[in-house]
Amino acid sequence: MKANVIRAIAAKDLRESAGSSQVLAPVIIVPLVFVVLYPVGLLVGLRYMSSADVRAFFEKIPVDLVPAISGLSTQGKAAYVATAFLFSAFFLIIPTMMATILAANSFAGEKERHTLEGMLYTPVSDTELVVGKILSAVVPSVAFSWVCFVIYTIIVNVLANPFVGRQFFPTPNWWVLMLLVVPTVSVFVTACVVWVSARVATYQSANSIAGFVVLPIVLLVLGQVNGLMLLGPALFAVVGVVLGALDVLLMRWIVKTFDRERVVSSFL
Repeated sequence: MKANVIRAIAAKDLRESAGSSQVLAPVIIVPLVFVVLYPVGLLVGLRYMSSADVRAFFEKIPVDLVPAISGLSTQGKAAYVATAFLFSAFFLIIPTMMATILAANSFAGEKERHTLEGMLYTPVSDTELVVGKILSAVVPSVAFSWVCFVIYTIIVNVLANPFVGRQFFPTPNWWVLMLLVVPTVSVFVTACVVWVSARVATYQSANSIAGFVVLPIVLLVLGQVNGLMLLGPALFAVVGVVLGALDVLLMRWIVKTFDRERVVSSFL
């Protein structure tokens, strides 16, 4: 496996994705909506909500399990829990969605543009091809997630400070999320979508099927909102380690089962 070949494949895919408005628009717009509109709307809205309304909204969430908010006002507790815990599951949608769109554009998108067939006849190994395709989605997904994280951090610390009385963000669970979970979930989602993308004919088909990958993230969001869990650093660490192990197994399986002849036959 040659690193320069993998870099060349990933760079080529990145250039093609960057030149496609169909890919670029949702990749940029949707994450910025999440990291800007959500915290601004929530934290500004808290200024106009009564303590009774705030308590009713958070009555199902076990805020007593968060020692850092003891002594805060009702609005302060709401600002802390919402930005530090509830949105952490929402945030995972950003690398998941971005990896899904970019990975769906890998094999299926190249089939539509008729640029994949030539590469399949080159001496590039299956491992180099698959790893290059995966990295072309994982690297920008992780990088853009960090950009969104920085923007979100600034907004939270500026707007939540009047409620909490101090700059509290990032919290420990967010560091584990960004350093461990975001990279591993990006690899997992990308690997799944690349496998699907190699087996369908169009970008839209790959993107539609890959949309089901987001469902576990939605369940995490619902679990937090309904008070079933708070995603703390320990739980995120477990999720990250499990995903990391699954990533290794999944990538080995994809390389092992990759069938060039089947992909080539889809052009015929």
